[in-house]
Amino acid sequence: MPRFSAPAALELLRSGDWPDLPFIIVSGHIGEDAAVKVMKAGAQDYVPKDNLARLAPAVERELEDAEERRQRRQAQEALKTAEEKYRGIFENAVEGIFQTTLDGRLLTANPMMARICGYDSAEEMVETLWDIGRQLYAEPSRREEFARRMSREGRVFEFEARFLRKDGSAIWISMNARAVRGSSGEVVGYEGTLEDITERKEAEAELRRSLDRLMAIHEAGIILGSTLEPEEIGTRLLEIMRSISGLNAAAISIRGEDAEPVSVWRSIGLDGAGRGVREGPRVREAIETALRDEAAQVFALAGPESGFATGICLPLMVRERAVGVLEVYGPGELADGGTVSIFESLAGQAASAFENARLYGELMEREKKLQELVGKILVAQEEERRRVAYEVHDGLAQVAAAAHQHLQAFAHFHPPPTAEGREDLDMVSTLVRQTVGEARRVIADLRPTALDEFGLRSAIRLHLDALRAKGWRIGYEDALGDGRLPASTETAIFRVVQEALNNVGKHAGTTRVDVALVRRPQRPLGPGERGGIQLRVRDYGKGFVPVDGAGAGPGERVGMAGMRERITLLGGVFRVASRPGVGTLVLAEIPLLGDPTGKTVADILSRPANSDPLDAHAG
Repeated sequence: MPRFSAPAALELLRSGDWPDLPFIIVSGHIGEDAAVKVMKAGAQDYVPKDNLARLAPAVERELEDAEERRQRRQAQEALKTAEEKYRGIFENAVEGIFQTTLDGRLLTANPMMARICGYDSAEEMVETLWDIGRQLYAEPSRREEFARRMSREGRVFEFEARFLRKDGSAIWISMNARAVRGSSGEVVGYEGTLEDITERKEAEAELRRSLDRLMAIHEAGIILGSTLEPEEIGTRLLEIMRSISGLNAAAISIRGEDAEPVSVWRSIGLDGAGRGVREGPRVREAIETALRDEAAQVFALAGPESGFATGICLPLMVRERAVGVLEVYGPGELADGGTVSIFESLAGQAASAFENARLYGELMEREKKLQELVGKILVAQEEERRRVAYEVHDGLAQVAAAAHQHLQAFAHFHPPPTAEGREDLDMVSTLVRQTVGEARRVIADLRPTALDEFGLRSAIRLHLDALRAKGWRIGYEDALGDGRLPASTETAIFRVVQEALNNVGKHAGTTRVDVALVRRPQRPLGPGERGGIQLRVRDYGKGFVPVDGAGAGPGERVGMAGMRERITLLGGVFRVASRPGVGTLVLAEIPLLGDPTGKTVADILSRPANSDPLDAHAG
């Protein structure tokens, strides 16, 4: 085509939809200059007509080159897209992203990293930070821990530490990072992400504080309710308060009768600066207001540099009256409403515990006086019995014995002349002799001399021997040990044994009895403690049906109320169990002086309510 222009054709084709399509010009001899011009216009090759054998290889080669260019262009476009996508993620990530050198110099940081650390831009942060480890970590120990873990494992996950922001404030961060290695495998730097977890850590700390406070209140209720000693209540209260707060000093002050409204009863930390703070006018005014208005007083102090920035005075209310003040001194955080509420709750529990301790003390004092009075009554009763016994011995018994002797003398010197007279005299003599025996029995019952002279064990043995002589079958267990018991205790036990055996003889219809007298400590005893005495009297008679579980038979068995009264007045426990056809069991336990267990029932007396003590002593 004489008018064909290869450069024009190339320009036309490239302006269409195939800008990258490869072109090969096939033409006759156009000269070297024309061929160069065609190649410069964009043709990939030039094939003369007289050498068409070159056309197929040229086309194949150009098609391969075109495919390579297409793939390279696609890869470049994909790389560009990925870079744009990564840049978008990097710039808009909600986590801080960073890269550092091995020695800690910051290489790259995204905007979130800069915002977390308090910088205006990522560029400013990269230019400013020359050593992340030394400039960001608030605690060198955490920086060293990060280095150890990274060196050992090559990565860290959820590593928490406190960072210092640009303005010097501290924040909590959680970091995930890994080591970046070079072509030869050596570590050349680090990269990773971090997030600001300050709010979460503060929430956790607040939750922990709230939990600690609730646990402290719960434990305080248990501890303050488990003791009735005022000194222990005060000490425990102050210890609990210190454990749940940052107080530096605290005191329990009790209302007095002198010029001072209160005086310190128990305290912690009131030495040095604390003493000086408490003696200030602001504290005195707060104490007086708390007592007058019966309301908590929270006030500022003039010593924040010494740790005494806040004071709190809480009234201790007992029966709607402020009997004292709970004082707290420490940093400004104590003024937090939650902390004040906790202190108010503790003050209320402490006031109740103090009142319980006071009432318990009064009760113990009254019980002590009652015990003393009971002792005097028992002593008076026994003294009266002894006096009556002596009166009977010195009076009636002596007169009856003298009458018997005179009758015997009269019968010897003036024997009756008739058989009827001799029988009458013998009958009178027998009655007088029986009167002497009865008088002696009354004397022994009123006050056995063996009890005074030899003690409880001997007195009971003699009493049982006398019954055995009358045909009774009596089993006796004696585990009292050596030594005498208090006189009132010996007397009460002997009287119960005496009365119980009298009831057996009168009502049980049997003479088979088991008696046991045992010293039984209620728990491991300390100095001055002497345990208790347990008495068991078991008969195998006809028994009866107890009334209301009190161990009383019809008409309240003779002497039963007296036995119960004797044991109860000594602080002991008395119980009777009986079943018709099985027999009766009398149980009594008396605590000895110095035994703190009081009215506890050991072993058999503390059986469940639905169990029968007779089952434990059957046979």
